[in-house]
Amino acid sequence: MRKTREQTAESKAKIVDTAARLLRERGVAGASIADVMAAAGMTQGGFYRHFTSKNDMLAAATRHAFTAMAGGMDRDTDAGSPEAALAAYVARYLSPEHIAHPGEGCPAAGFGADAGRMPDVLGAEFAEGAEQLITRVAAGLVARGLAELEARAEAIRTLTMLVGTVVIARALGASPLRDEIVAAAREKLAVD
Repeated sequence: MRKTREQTAESKAKIVDTAARLLRERGVAGASIADVMAAAGMTQGGFYRHFTSKNDMLAAATRHAFTAMAGGMDRDTDAGSPEAALAAYVARYLSPEHIAHPGEGCPAAGFGADAGRMPDVLGAEFAEGAEQLITRVAAGLVARGLAELEARAEAIRTLTMLVGTVVIARALGASPLRDEIVAAAREKLAVD
């Protein structure tokens, strides 16, 4: 029995969502076609109905993961202000939950190093995704009173501090140093 267009679109969306989660949890090597399709509850044979290659899937999953992160800030802005959205974003980013559960977190912290080894495959998606985050962080900084040019530079510094903090915190495991590093970043970024 043939699937409807809606069913096909739903299947592709499920694959992309699953791939985005696995990429953030396990990196590129842990997001093979077989792994993604099994985690999505589908057979591997159906993969090529949706994608031309694994790289095509990785690019779609990267776009999806960054869009989800930016969407969280957009929802917070709609519910309050860009300044409140920035505070909520930084607090979530440096939370124990984000550190412990990379599959639902930031793609830059989850598989940025892998993407850096594949700039021809993921470079454009990472640049676009980073720009989405920088733009939203900068809007919060403008709301705090920074001029637009300085806000963009500070947004870049903020994003790189967030990513670096989470990458190192995850690498340290339950070490007391992890808590010290996260606390130092929270203090620098004025999160409470």
